[in-house]
Amino acid sequence: MTAVVRPAVDADATRIAAICSGGYRNAYRELLPEGYIERSVVEFYSEARVAKEIAPAPPGWFGYQVVEEDGRVLGAAGGGMTGPAAGELSRIHLDDSQRGRGLGTLLLDRITEQVRTAGGTELWVSVFLGDRAGIGFYRARGFQPVDTVRAALSRVDDHISSLRMCRRLE
Repeated sequence: MTAVVRPAVDADATRIAAICSGGYRNAYRELLPEGYIERSVVEFYSEARVAKEIAPAPPGWFGYQVVEEDGRVLGAAGGGMTGPAAGELSRIHLDDSQRGRGLGTLLLDRITEQVRTAGGTELWVSVFLGDRAGIGFYRARGFQPVDTVRAALSRVDDHISSLRMCRRLE
C-alpha cells in the first residue's frame, strides 16, 4: 500500500505522542543534554498536549498531519502561520524504523501546501545547531540558513542554539 498524508484525528493522539517523543529522544540523544530533551518531550509531546493540538487553530496552527500506511501512523508534523506571508514548520517526526523512505518529505509537502493555501510565501524551520541530518534534510529541500537563535526551552546555562532556515514558496 502507498503511504498517504491526512489530518490527524483524536484517535491518533497516543501514536503521535509516542512517535514524536521517541523520535525526539533518538534524534538528539547524542547532541543535547538529557535534561533538555526530557523537558522538551514533556512540554511538547505529552499525550495530553498532543490531544489538545490534534484540531486546527488557524492561522497559528493547522493541526497535526500524519503519514499513514496500511492503517498505521508512521509519522506526524504540524505547522501554521507566524505572519501574513510567513509559515512555520513547528514539528516533524517519524517512527525511527521508517526513516529514508520519503515519508518526511510527504509531511513537509503537506505543511508547505497548507502555508501556501493560507497565503504564505515563505516557510521557516528551526534546526538544532549540530543536527547534521536535520540541516541536510532541509537544505536538500531548498531551505537556506538565515540566523542562529537560542533554542526554545533553552536555559541560559544550556547554551542550546537553533539554526533558523527559510525556503521561499513559489
